Amino acid sequence: MQPYKHSWRAIAMRLIALFALVHLFVLEGFAQEIRKTSEGFNELVAPNMRLITDLEIDSELMQWPVYLEQATEQWKRVFAPPPAKVGSLAPVVHLVGDRRRWEQSGLLSQVPRFEDGFQLGDQLYVVEQTSVYYRRLLFLHEATHWIMYRWQGGAGSPWLMEGMADLFGTHRFDQARLVLGYYPATPEEVPGWGRLRLIKETIEQKSAPKLSAIVGFPDMKQQRMERYSWSWAACTFLMRHPELADDFQAIYRGNLDYGMTSSQRFFQAMESQWGGLSLRWRCFVDELGFGMDVPRSSLLLSDINLSEISQKQIHSSVAADRGWQAVYGPVPPGTKLQIQASGRFVVRQLASGANWESEAAGVSVEYHRGMPLGCLMGVWAEVEGEQPSEPWIPIRIGKEALLESPSRPAVLLLRINEPAAGLVDNQGSLDIAIR
Repeated sequence: MQPYKHSWRAIAMRLIALFALVHLFVLEGFAQEIRKTSEGFNELVAPNMRLITDLEIDSELMQWPVYLEQATEQWKRVFAPPPAKVGSLAPVVHLVGDRRRWEQSGLLSQVPRFEDGFQLGDQLYVVEQTSVYYRRLLFLHEATHWIMYRWQGGAGSPWLMEGMADLFGTHRFDQARLVLGYYPATPEEVPGWGRLRLIKETIEQKSAPKLSAIVGFPDMKQQRMERYSWSWAACTFLMRHPELADDFQAIYRGNLDYGMTSSQRFFQAMESQWGGLSLRWRCFVDELGFGMDVPRSSLLLSDINLSEISQKQIHSSVAADRGWQAVYGPVPPGTKLQIQASGRFVVRQLASGANWESEAAGVSVEYHRGMPLGCLMGVWAEVEGEQPSEPWIPIRIGKEALLESPSRPAVLLLRINEPAAGLVDNQGSLDIAIR
């Protein structure tokens, strides 16, 4: 009987070894299989993707097929692909830990050397990161390139390709569901993500590109990370601005290539309204920071005719819960305006239920831009030429001020003094009289 006992032991050992090579799981409706490749890498196989990596396939990586499925539903709403192109797509994702091992295996031979990630056809490549969040962001970034390639034939000009991928790569979770295109509220939410920091640095160094230069980026090789950051900013601005979103949608939907065609289409579509676009863009740049509510902070120009000079006395209002607001103009050079502001508004709602109320002079409990919180402030926005990508230098107005317009036709913009992240809890408005 001894040989019989040994044979069962040998069979059991073989079964254990086999189970070590192939594991079957069902995760949120996805049947998944983990096995070894011929190169000795780990491979996760799901109905909608394959993941190959030299790293351990942990619980986070096992969620990637789920994330891809949730992301695909959101991409459908954004890009509106023809039904014929929406089928069973399954990319192969390569997560690179030890690059030398990958190079020795030959699995990187078909792609150029890349720093963080790369997409070639249905093959996606992601380099391991110190931040789990940023690694996932890179996966969604490359997957956005892939889905645009699959649905639209390309991803557009350099700024559009990288800006859209960065926009949809930036994400959060809402009740365990992935949400793409998230604008971060705090740096802690997006570890490893440095777009706003790089934008701030280029502004401080006086090297920030104008919007026309961003749309005209010929490539992303020079000043790579700065160009990625400004491309993300441009796509975020255009997609979320209430008066620009439809025009931008016409650019990124439909067929795309990898040349400058989409940039040319953008310039043609915006040629007649470039002055207004430039003003809106500078107001967006002025507000850029964590927690910014882009639609609430957007400069609206639907009621302003930038080509018609105005010198009428008016009564207007400035909403406390919005960013820069165009209230008067354009006016000729050297125009003097007497501005008076009255009324009260809520500038801060506290967790205790109490409210901070303010008049146009502001409240000195807190300061922003060197002026009291809630203080009425303004800028002259010239309407000829393109605005630079830099913050405004505001004028303190308070309850009353006498202003003189600059040497070129300009529009008067007003707002209360508060960071864009703090506008959401404001209530009320100021009455403005201009003569």
